[in-house]
This record gives sequence, structure tokens and C-alpha cells, in this order.
Amino acid sequence: MFDSDAIKNEFIFFLKEKLHFSDAEIYISSDKVLTVEDENLIKAFIKQKNEGIPLDYILNSSKFYEYEFFVDSRVLIPRPETEIIVDYVNSHFSSPIQILDAGTGSGCIGISIALKNPSFQIYGSDYSEDAIDVASINKNNLGVKNFLIIHANWLSCFKTKCFDLVISNPPYIAEGDSHLEKLVHEPNIALVSKESGLFSIKKIVEQSSKVLKEGGMLMIEHGYDQQDDVGSIFKKYNFSKIENLKDLQLLPRITVGTLGR
Repeated sequence: MFDSDAIKNEFIFFLKEKLHFSDAEIYISSDKVLTVEDENLIKAFIKQKNEGIPLDYILNSSKFYEYEFFVDSRVLIPRPETEIIVDYVNSHFSSPIQILDAGTGSGCIGISIALKNPSFQIYGSDYSEDAIDVASINKNNLGVKNFLIIHANWLSCFKTKCFDLVISNPPYIAEGDSHLEKLVHEPNIALVSKESGLFSIKKIVEQSSKVLKEGGMLMIEHGYDQQDDVGSIFKKYNFSKIENLKDLQLLPRITVGTLGR
């Protein structure tokens, strides 16, 4: 069932962002003349909303941290809880470091960190060529110089002991999970993972134990009910000082660990 108030608010936002309507033109003026292009854009918006397409995809724009990112159906729409990773990095690291954003998608995490920390060298890897295209658009649009995009299957192409920090928001939803019914327009490859949602996380932790320097750190976003399983995977691959960061609903969302004892 559609939330009529939510759609109304999205339509008003669409008019402002896409057609550059003012509040007066929306709420007061009764003699606003629409161009043919305006009419076509409004018709397209109505059609897309009837199909359940998220507003971010309609606008090809999503706000993350302090920046505007280009998005389309080839990448996930950035979520507010993922900003916790950026906040953590910005507050815990200051000297120049090498960071890998594994499964970078739109590039929103790595680029946001890079823009705030010009002395850091950040790499964004992704297996999806579609995601690489979108991340490249965002790199160019935001003029970031210290973010390098790599086409790779997670961390497979990197040398041993070359990173100070690995961060990742991988697919972690289990196959057949009911939440997927609300996410049909987002890329399944970026959402779903085998082994109850843990397959990709296991791969990243295993590979991170090789490419991180001794004492390097790993941060992985995961489901609120996967905290214990992810912590066990970290311990299996020699990570210590394991802690969990809570999201805006105070649910366990991101696990952090240090390589070595």
C-alpha cells in the first residue's frame, strides 16, 4: 500500500529539485504555466512512482554525508547508517594512511572520506563494472583526487600488508529474506549473499587478514542480527579489539577489529 503523504512530499521535493519550482509556485500561485518538458517530467514521475521506483533513482541523486552523489539502479541507494563508517574514520585517523573501500558501489563511503582527508590515499574496488561506472561519475563530479577506482573481486588483486584500513558495506541479506520485497529496484548482487548473508563478509575478512598491515583495522557493516556471527569470523582470522558500532536506531550495525593480538 502506498503512503500518500510520503508520495506527496516526494512530489513536492521533485518539483523543487528537478523543475526548480519555488514554494510560492507550489503552494500559492494558480497561474503557473507548465512547459511541455515540465509536463513530460511530471508524467514520468507519476509513472515511476506507480512502479515503486525510489525517488533517488528518479532524480539520479542521493545525499550522503555532506555530498550529492549520482545514483541509478546499478548501485544501492546510500543509507544514513552507513555514514557511521565515515564519522568513525574521520575521528580516529589523522596521519596519512592507505584505505580500501571494498565493494565501493557508488563510491559514497570512500569518496566522502577522501574529500575530508586529502592526505589519505583511498582505493575503491568493485566486481561490478556498472558500479565502477557510477563511482567514476561521482569521482569526476566531486573532483576528488585521492580516490582510485579498481575493478576487482573484493580484495583479490591487492598485495599483502599494503593497507592500514579496510572498510566495506557488502551484501549481507540472506536469500529469500522478506526485506527484499521492498528492495526490488536495487541491484540484488549488492544486497544478497549466500550462507545466511555471511558469505561475502567471510570472504572480505579472510582477504583483509592478508592485505592489512599488522595492527591494521577492518570495518564491516552488517545486519543488526549478525553481530555475534561477524564477531566470530573476525576472531577466526586473527582480529582482536573487536567492537560494534550502533546505528541510529541503536542496533548493532558495524563491526570493527584490529589485525593481530
